[in-house]
Amino acid sequence: MKNKNYYEILGIPPHVGSGQIQAAYRFARNLYTGDGAATYGFLDAGERAKMLDLVDEAYAALSNPGARRDYDAHINLVTGIPAARTAEAQATAAGDRTRLHAPVAAREAPLPLPPTDLDLPPIAVPEFVNGKVLRDLRESRGMSLDQIAALSKIGKRFLSALEEDRHAAVPGRVFARGFLIEFARAIRAPENELVERYLRNWSGR
Repeated sequence: MKNKNYYEILGIPPHVGSGQIQAAYRFARNLYTGDGAATYGFLDAGERAKMLDLVDEAYAALSNPGARRDYDAHINLVTGIPAARTAEAQATAAGDRTRLHAPVAAREAPLPLPPTDLDLPPIAVPEFVNGKVLRDLRESRGMSLDQIAALSKIGKRFLSALEEDRHAAVPGRVFARGFLIEFARAIRAPENELVERYLRNWSGR
């Protein structure tokens, strides 16, 4: 993780807005705090503390618009990722505050989400789970990847990677575990069964 940039540590792409940064930060903090299901058995207390330090460091840099612009400029030199790609950075650089304070509805239409049904029975998870099974389970609920991403606050690219069994595209097994837990909650599937059965075939970090 020390070799990853701040966006990768939080599991988000460089173009996201401040709200998604906050959501990713809360999610990452939950992964490494206490004995959460996502890290239990994989990291000891010292390792979790180091991960929390990295997460806090990443959030401190990306949550401050000025610091984020400087960091974007830095990683542009190191990795080639274009700087100032966020809506906030673009508006600030242009001195245009109007867009930042415009009503959300005026900026973009919200993503439609499936109706919440608390009586919806849990979906059965087969003994063998891979990316295709994840996709089949999701589609059986009539849900798109965009909807899962909106409900879980997980980047769509990571959800796509899980459904396509591209394990190397996920930051690591611990993150995959957390992503799968949120995926299971979104489709109302038994968390432990879905997570453990998918990770049996994990080939990433």
